[in-house]
Amino acid sequence: MLGRQSWLRRHQLAQDEPVVRFCVRRTIGENRFRYSSGRRFESEIVKLSYLTTLHVADLPNRSRVAEPARGGIAFLELMKLRITFFVGMSVLFGIVLSSGSVSLTSAVAAFGVFLLASGSAALNHYQEREADSLMHRTKHRPLPSGRISPEAALFFVVLLSLVGSSLMYVSGNLGALVISWLAFIWYNGFYTPMKKWTAFAVIPGSLIGALPMMSGWVIGGGNLLDPRLIVIALFFFVWQAPHFWLLMMVYSSDYERGGFPTLRRYFSGSALALFIYFWIVALVFSSILFLAARIIQSFVTGSVLILLGMWLLGSTWQIVSHSGGKRVYRAAFMKINMYVLMVSVAVLVENVLR
Repeated sequence: MLGRQSWLRRHQLAQDEPVVRFCVRRTIGENRFRYSSGRRFESEIVKLSYLTTLHVADLPNRSRVAEPARGGIAFLELMKLRITFFVGMSVLFGIVLSSGSVSLTSAVAAFGVFLLASGSAALNHYQEREADSLMHRTKHRPLPSGRISPEAALFFVVLLSLVGSSLMYVSGNLGALVISWLAFIWYNGFYTPMKKWTAFAVIPGSLIGALPMMSGWVIGGGNLLDPRLIVIALFFFVWQAPHFWLLMMVYSSDYERGGFPTLRRYFSGSALALFIYFWIVALVFSSILFLAARIIQSFVTGSVLILLGMWLLGSTWQIVSHSGGKRVYRAAFMKINMYVLMVSVAVLVENVLR
């Protein structure tokens, strides 16, 4: 019978068959296969009572994925698409609000901003590869798992950055190019190293949330001194802090394992919950400013914004009442991102139809 200890066995097959190398790990009565470079065989869970040897032909078809395909997926992971998707949305948000539509030229420039942001995200993977290897949540990322070498990751960073910058340059959006590079430098040169010093690094780092939208505003021909831009930038700025702190609350022990200070160092549980909820209230208030700045003029859209704000405040109050633990923080994290997305869509729809 297998104990808690991980085992590794190699079996040399016939010369015309590849060698299978794997280990079987005991986890709650089930064993998950790890083979080759340590990638997790997540698609199948095989119950075993003894250590055995498998031929390649015995593995389920889903495990036999071509190496180039796995490498391509790993490079997509470097781009942090779940984050850069919101970057792209905020760029389009700025374009539509400043010009009322999206032309082919502005779409090309927006894609350039997205690629440069993806290059910044890939560089962040490189910068935090050692910390990622210590955290359960991130140890299977491309660099800590060995699926991509650090040198290949840096090459990908340069490629994305050059292509993204070129697209903004040829589309004639030098202002957006400057703002996007400011975001790149701020994120990778200032915010990323500062996270190791203090949990409050996210406050100055929240500027990253506003800069892509400002790039979109410039791409659409908007003036950087327009008061409406300040209101919109404030909305995306405020969103960043509770977004990051809620995630940190879910994985606080993991962040501490990776060497990142958390808010638990400064606040008690109740004070911490109130602190985060205060930022959620500030986010809702910043969206109501859209009405004061005449960014939203329709009664229907204004009503939608108010109802969305009431929904967010009511559905995240549980973090203050301390019921549900990490499950509540995780749900609040999802809801705050959904709220920002729905507000953005509502404002975009009104400005397109106006």
